[in-house]
Amino acid sequence: MSESHILIKNAEVIDPARNIQERQDIHILNDLIASPDTPVNARTEIIDAKNCYLFPGLIDYHAHVFYGGTHSSVPPDLASLPFGVTTIVDAGSAGSANVESFLRDQIPRSMVRIKAFVTAYPGGQLWQEENHNPDYFDFPRLQQLFCRYPETLLGLKLKQERAVVGDLGSWPFLRAVEMAEQLNCRVAVHMTDPVQPTEQLLEIFRNGDVFAHCFHGKGDTLLDENGQVKSAARQARARGVIFDCAHGRNNFSQRVAQLAVSDDFLPDIISSDLSALTLNRPPVFGLPWVMSKFLAMGMSLFDVVERCTARPAALLGMSQQIGTLQPGSCADVALFRLEKRGVTFTDVHQHTLAGSQLLVPQLTLKAGVPLWRANFGLH
Repeated sequence: MSESHILIKNAEVIDPARNIQERQDIHILNDLIASPDTPVNARTEIIDAKNCYLFPGLIDYHAHVFYGGTHSSVPPDLASLPFGVTTIVDAGSAGSANVESFLRDQIPRSMVRIKAFVTAYPGGQLWQEENHNPDYFDFPRLQQLFCRYPETLLGLKLKQERAVVGDLGSWPFLRAVEMAEQLNCRVAVHMTDPVQPTEQLLEIFRNGDVFAHCFHGKGDTLLDENGQVKSAARQARARGVIFDCAHGRNNFSQRVAQLAVSDDFLPDIISSDLSALTLNRPPVFGLPWVMSKFLAMGMSLFDVVERCTARPAALLGMSQQIGTLQPGSCADVALFRLEKRGVTFTDVHQHTLAGSQLLVPQLTLKAGVPLWRANFGLH
């Protein structure tokens, strides 16, 4: 089979992993990013990306893509490739009782790279009432799964939402942490309308655990009565707790996010929480819409891209492979236009935010293969 060589030229490259934001040409040989001095020949495919931004393939660290396994999930490739996403993390759609179907049947057939959290509750994430009683957690089964699928399974997912855990309080969280210690993995926690004060629950989080939906607006939030970020949140971040925006439909408050960003408490991760409720629908549409929302809040494009590339790649333990355009890394590439236009962002609380920029996907390459293209304007 002949060698494939693609040259993307004239793009503004943003690669936070290498602290790069400048106009560069990017060479791709087969499935890897190649050296910038790679010679061009008659067989080289040249893409002129003038007036475009070139990012590493985006990483959506919180979405629901166990399609057909849960009614909240969406098809993985449709939820990723049209949005410049080449790696997606399923946020606990499946539990110990059904995750192996996801791991065996769907993940290997998807073009997008998929990693996954497993819900501590065996039945996985449902829209009906979920039972997070630790008496029903199946730890021996979880041990088998984490031993069998170490490259795909990232950690345990659970909820601390009042409507889900009720009188159980922090017991599910404490038990999940105990299990995670033995499994040597992270815990990601859905924290909207927490059953206990946020400060108390933050004490349970360990270095590397994930506070999901960190800018939610239901019940006790990250903000104090003066609209300032609570000191407990800053202390948790200092000891390594990860704050993921995980937007979603019902789990994001633009008011909370704006106040936190203005108080210099930026998210560690920007993710979509895509589901059947939000794919191609307001208030999420897809990850680029969420990224554009944070631009409207005053974050720089560099900082926004970093939180969808280099930072989640580090959490996945794949910093040398994805989330970067360094030579030798996987040729996962996302090309965007940053269009200057008026746009109004809304949330479930009917808060509005005026923006003047919108990231519009143009081209997605996974392992050097163009898998999605917006139009024929790129030559």
